[in-house]
Amino acid sequence: MQIDGTTPNYALRQSLTVTTGAGSINVGRSNAGSMYTFTANVANFTITAVAPLVALYSPNAYAAITRCRNNNDGTWSVQVWTDVAANVSVYIFDRSSAAAPSGPGYGLQVFSESGELVFDARQRIARILDNQSGNIMGAGPGWGQWNQVDTRTYAFGPYAGVSKVGVAAIGAAFVASPTGGTNHGWYNISGLQTSGNAVNFLYQYYQNGTPSHPGNNTCFGSQYDWRFMAIDLSNI
Repeated sequence: MQIDGTTPNYALRQSLTVTTGAGSINVGRSNAGSMYTFTANVANFTITAVAPLVALYSPNAYAAITRCRNNNDGTWSVQVWTDVAANVSVYIFDRSSAAAPSGPGYGLQVFSESGELVFDARQRIARILDNQSGNIMGAGPGWGQWNQVDTRTYAFGPYAGVSKVGVAAIGAAFVASPTGGTNHGWYNISGLQTSGNAVNFLYQYYQNGTPSHPGNNTCFGSQYDWRFMAIDLSNI
C-alpha cells in the first residue's frame, strides 16, 4: 500500500455472493459474424463503480472472470466462470474517492493536489500480497501451433500472516474451438481456487457435445497468457 498524495488507493465498495449455474460463454465468432457459445457454469451480474478491481474468494471451485465490461453509465457487467457450480464471494474495490464512506468518523485522510481523496483510514484498503503471471506453453504473442495440454496446475502461498486471500486482476488463459458450432466443441481455461491463505491454479480441458479430442492447437501464443493479483481479505 502506497500513500503519497498522488497514487489513488483502492478501497472496498461492495461485497456480494454469486452462485454459478448453467449459462453460456462466448468461444468464438465466425468470419460470417456468428458468435458461438458453450454451456458452462457462470454467474452474470452488474456492479456500480468508477474503475473496479474485482476480487474473488472461491474455496469450492476454480474460478475466473471472463467479462468485466464498462456499460458507460457508471455500471459494469461482470461474468464469473467456475469449473463446477458453486458459490463465489465477490469483493468490489474502487478508487478511494469513489468508495468514500459516508457520515462522521475519524482517522487520516490524504488528498491529491487536485483535491481527490486518495486514502481514508476508515476504508478497507485492497492490500496487494503478490502478482503472478505466466504462459501455459512459454509461447510468445505470435501465431503458431502447439501441442494440446489438457491439464496444468500450480500452487501459490501460503501467504504468511494472512488468513484469507482473494484473487483480482485475473487474466485467464483461454483456447477454444467450436468444432460443430454452438454447444459442440472444446475449450481450455485457467481458473483459480482460493482457500484460506493459499491459491491453487488449474488449466483444464472441457468439452461440449462429442468433439474429437485435439492433438494440437493453432492459435495466438498470447491466448496461453495468465495472470492474477493476490489481495489480503483477512479483515474484510
